[in-house]
Amino acid sequence: MTAGLFLGLLLFLSFFLWILIRQRQENVLNATVIAATNCSVLVTDATLSHHPIVYVNPTFLLLTGYTEQEVIGQTTSILAGPYTDRASMEKLAMALQDGRACRVRLCHYRKNGASFWNDVSLSPVKDRLGRATSMVWTMSEVPQFEKISEAHDRTQYEDITARLHAEQALWDSETRLDLAVQIGQVGLFEHDHRTDSLSWSPILRDIYGLGTDEPASWQRYLELVHPDDRVRVISTVQQARAATGNGRYEVEHRLVRPEGAMRHISLRSVTWFDGDGSSRQPVRTLGTVVDVTDRKNVDARRRETARMEAIGTFAGGIAHELNNGLTAVLGFSELSLPLIPAESKAHRHIRQVITAGKKSRELIQQLLAFGGHNDQGRCSLLLHSLAKESLRFLRPTIPLWIELKAQVAHSTNSISANAVQMHEMIFNLVDNALRAMQKTGGILDVQLQNREFATDQIIPSGRLPAGWYVCLSVRDTGEGMDPERVSRLVASFVSPKAVSERQSVGLAVVYDIVTAHGGALMVESQIGAGTTVSVYLPALPTCAPSTTQEEDPLSHGHECILFVDDEDSVIRLGSEMLESLGYYPVVCRTAAEALEVFQAEPKRFDLLITDRTMPGMSGNRLARECRRLRPDLPVILCSGSNGVTGQDDAISQGATECLLKPLMLLELAYAIRRALNQSPAYPDSMGVPTNSGSEPSRISIEVSDAVGPRG
Repeated sequence: MTAGLFLGLLLFLSFFLWILIRQRQENVLNATVIAATNCSVLVTDATLSHHPIVYVNPTFLLLTGYTEQEVIGQTTSILAGPYTDRASMEKLAMALQDGRACRVRLCHYRKNGASFWNDVSLSPVKDRLGRATSMVWTMSEVPQFEKISEAHDRTQYEDITARLHAEQALWDSETRLDLAVQIGQVGLFEHDHRTDSLSWSPILRDIYGLGTDEPASWQRYLELVHPDDRVRVISTVQQARAATGNGRYEVEHRLVRPEGAMRHISLRSVTWFDGDGSSRQPVRTLGTVVDVTDRKNVDARRRETARMEAIGTFAGGIAHELNNGLTAVLGFSELSLPLIPAESKAHRHIRQVITAGKKSRELIQQLLAFGGHNDQGRCSLLLHSLAKESLRFLRPTIPLWIELKAQVAHSTNSISANAVQMHEMIFNLVDNALRAMQKTGGILDVQLQNREFATDQIIPSGRLPAGWYVCLSVRDTGEGMDPERVSRLVASFVSPKAVSERQSVGLAVVYDIVTAHGGALMVESQIGAGTTVSVYLPALPTCAPSTTQEEDPLSHGHECILFVDDEDSVIRLGSEMLESLGYYPVVCRTAAEALEVFQAEPKRFDLLITDRTMPGMSGNRLARECRRLRPDLPVILCSGSNGVTGQDDAISQGATECLLKPLMLLELAYAIRRALNQSPAYPDSMGVPTNSGSEPSRISIEVSDAVGPRG
């Protein structure tokens, strides 16, 4: 046991000694290389405020005439003199203070007082925490400028200094230009027509997807141009370089990179010529190339959004007309069904008509959800239908190297939402995932389903109360993010002052939309496994009519109801429906006629049922005028379009109840009783008519003005 322990200790000491020897060999090698270089090198200690010199190589000693003992521990100010430019010295001092690289040209002095012009480059050496520990100075004498000594006059010095400042300004300008090119990701190319040599910048090669080992050539560039754009590009270039051309051309075209990725690029160039007229020949062409794929995608999606808004408006108009016709089909079928023996074929046939009509009604409701294009208006919509529509529009924009997998539930719970904002949310979620896989490709997985939480859920971006939600998840197989980056990303949503990740711009829009709808956003990611962004939107509670069964007894009454609609078929249907439920209907075909009837006997009517969209006077305005005479009058607004679509939206509009056409007998019966029972003009105990025949109550609300005609 003791021998084994001793052997282990001996092996550890041997390994430790080997590491020390190896490090010393590396240090000796590095010191030998620095000492042997022809460039003057000195090192200062960046951990001390005055930056003392801790090392100089022999070339520096030869250049300045100092000995090592004379400069170690000193500062670089020993090289300064009366003609050393103070502005350049301050530039160096600021670089030392910030621990960053810097380059200047200034007048230095040797030990014997002789001056010389010196190019000084400053480079920091940093530790693992990013703190500068040392500063490496490299110096190179500039021989083409005259030596300045104390005996030279001031005019000569100022002349040389002016020349140096001009060169420094040019140097700084070129540096800024290089920086702008890097930031803007501008690719550069140059074509020498006399030697037929072409050169591409590294950024341009990156745009083209080519390595540094592949020679630049016009033929190779044309191979990358999309086949459908190739003729147009060649024609544009030839026209610019023709005898009558001005040598300038600009063209946007598609580029197919070697791995198959398609990009949109904007190319601009200018050509210089020798000679005049028909004898002139191109000499040199300089040009820039910018990748505009992202801009093209944004423009395309804006056009697609505008197109969908136009389609939505059109869909709303169609739905209005379809609903009026469908109201008559379903309504009269429901009224006819009890009059026909249940065992007869006619009874079964009418039931099939009603079933088909209800399916058509659902399709029209989807059209209405799609047509809800106003920014603030929300309606009860089914997200699964909208998601399928959005993915259908997005599919052509997804690159070929990214596979789309969509798992959208056949049916999801209704949510109260703005349809256009839901489209925008889906677009941004998909765009965020596509960006993560732009270079590598992968799988885009979209899932939509109902989720229920029995208890409140605490997530980084907020809290999810217990209940039902519609969950939309978009997953990419990109490089993923570590937990710290995910935290920063979520923080950038919650706090506008937080530094936002580049890819979080679209997600920030998603976060704003989701939170405005009372939902929450969750980001899950892992390095190498991709990122999943999930959106939770609260589901609407199931409304009363949908929970009733067809076999449930219909609610009846005996009140007088003013029914207003401009469609003859709907007027006849409404009258018969109300009579079948025991009510006394008074029907009018225009709002003006209804207002005249109501003004004659305001206390005669217990309820107003009116279509919202009528010619001359809207249903909202009619209700408002009637309630000036009878503030307690209950109102039911009906709509064949997306003007009033959800129960919450109806209440915000001032209606006691809201019904979306086509009108169904069961829904109408329950809506009437709910509207009448809410009125405060009667005791709460006087609710739905019971065996004692109690009267209904009324409610006082405001009704906002709305839209147009009916007649």
